[in-house]
Amino acid sequence: MSELTLSQANQLIDATLAMARKMDLPPLAVAVLDAGGHLKALQREDGVSFLRVQICQAKAWGALGLATDSRGIAEKYQQDDLQKGFINALNAMSGGRLIPLPGGVLIHSPSGQVSGAVGVAGGPSDKDEICALAGIDALGFT
Repeated sequence: MSELTLSQANQLIDATLAMARKMDLPPLAVAVLDAGGHLKALQREDGVSFLRVQICQAKAWGALGLATDSRGIAEKYQQDDLQKGFINALNAMSGGRLIPLPGGVLIHSPSGQVSGAVGVAGGPSDKDEICALAGIDALGFT
C-alpha cells in the first residue's frame, strides 16, 4: 500500500475545488481518506450545508469499503431489489456511512496501489465525481 501524504491530500483538495470553481458549481465539501478509511484531510467551502461533510466522507468510505467508486455502488443499487437490499443492509451495518451516489473515487498511486479515496459533495453527483477525478489527476494518480 502506497501511503497518501497530508501534502498530497491537500493538493488533491485544492485541485478538486479549483475544478468546481471552473465549472461554477455551488460550494463543496471534499474529504480525502487514507487506504484504511481514516480521514486524512477535509475542506468545507464557505456556504456549503453542514451535512455535506458527512456525505463526502460517506462517498469516499463506501468506495474504499467496497473497492469500487461510488458510481459503481449507485449502479448496483439501481440494478434490482436484491442489490438495493444488499446496499441498504451494508448502510445499516455501517451506521449510515455509505452513500450510493457518484462522487466517491478510489485513489490509485502511480504504481497502481489503492492509496485512499476522495469524496465530494455539494453539487450534482455527476459533477462532484468530475471534480474528484480532476483532483486525483492533478496529483498524477489515477
